[in-house]
Amino acid sequence: MTGSLNSGDLLGGGLGRAALAVCILAAVALLVPIGLASVGFTAILGVAGGLGAPSVAGTAGQSAGSQTIPMTGLQPLPFGGTQVQPVLTAGHGLIQGWADRGPLNQYARSKYRGDASWLTWRNVDCSAAALDWLLGAYGQQLGSLDEAVALVGPGTGISTSLGLLDARGPALARALAVRGLDPREPRASNGQLRPLGSTAELEVWLNQGPLLMDGARWFGEGHWFVGIGYDAGGIYIRDSSGWDYRYLSWSRLYGEVGFSGWVVGVAA
Repeated sequence: MTGSLNSGDLLGGGLGRAALAVCILAAVALLVPIGLASVGFTAILGVAGGLGAPSVAGTAGQSAGSQTIPMTGLQPLPFGGTQVQPVLTAGHGLIQGWADRGPLNQYARSKYRGDASWLTWRNVDCSAAALDWLLGAYGQQLGSLDEAVALVGPGTGISTSLGLLDARGPALARALAVRGLDPREPRASNGQLRPLGSTAELEVWLNQGPLLMDGARWFGEGHWFVGIGYDAGGIYIRDSSGWDYRYLSWSRLYGEVGFSGWVVGVAA
């Protein structure tokens, strides 16, 4: 009969609904602390990650926020309050995530096949180490720095006392060709090798892919490294000196480092 209170409804439906409401309230009471705890745990993990102080070798020369560089090959992306111009990736054979690959330390014993080659080449094979890193960016991982030195040419392209024998980098270009890549080098109208003449020209070349670059004065004896991108203030690099430099301001690149304009890259 409508409008009347039925005891079965009270015991069955009413109490069932009441029990359901109690369960819901209990679930909410249980989940809220868990959710808050999850947030707190995530924050703690973030703080803990930040407290793991990197070594001096891992931070020297790095600018704030230079750990990750957006690489799209399209438009410059906002980065650390500036505009980062990434180098292109499409059509160059670069592997996914190539720009985030770690450094290659030429002084690490593990990078060589034996003690003899490690002691012989570790102080002079920065150009071979840069070549090794660049090949890896194109998916060609070498087994050791001995292989990179062999590609450059012991006694012909690289020596145990002077390092790379021709600062223009033709031995590096030949090594890329041996590996089946098409090297690119700046040349004058008469076909002669020439250095890049300006920051603007360097940016154009970086837009086409990473570059092996010569620093004629770096560390007081010269050094080769890999340029991977740039922003308004300088250039992002990968370096084999053991200090893991990641960023050089334009003034430092042309000043202390002594970039001479010689570069070698891979053509599309």
